[in-house]
Amino acid sequence: MPTTPAPETLTELRGDLVLAALCVGQFHAPCQVDADRLLVRADEALLLALDALGLHMLTVVEPFSPTPFFAAPEVVLAQVAKSTRRGVKTHISSPDEDSDADEDIRDLPGSNA
Repeated sequence: MPTTPAPETLTELRGDLVLAALCVGQFHAPCQVDADRLLVRADEALLLALDALGLHMLTVVEPFSPTPFFAAPEVVLAQVAKSTRRGVKTHISSPDEDSDADEDIRDLPGSNA
């Protein structure tokens, strides 16, 4: 039989929930995702950031079931220990200055794709 978590003091967020979730994620704060609100265990810095975004915040006392992280904590800790960096690499290239690439493209037949 599953047990109900004990009530605790949380911050309820309403408004732009996508924006709120992005902000909460930046702070790596535990968060419960409901259909019309987010419940977070927030520190002072996170509360200031959320307030600056103009979200509706309310202090509530209720059971808390945070959404699990996508990666298990031991996986995240192992990556941090190895200094594994996660991110996006962007590669930018430009045509050679003395190439006539634009003229060559204009001579080709068009495509309907």
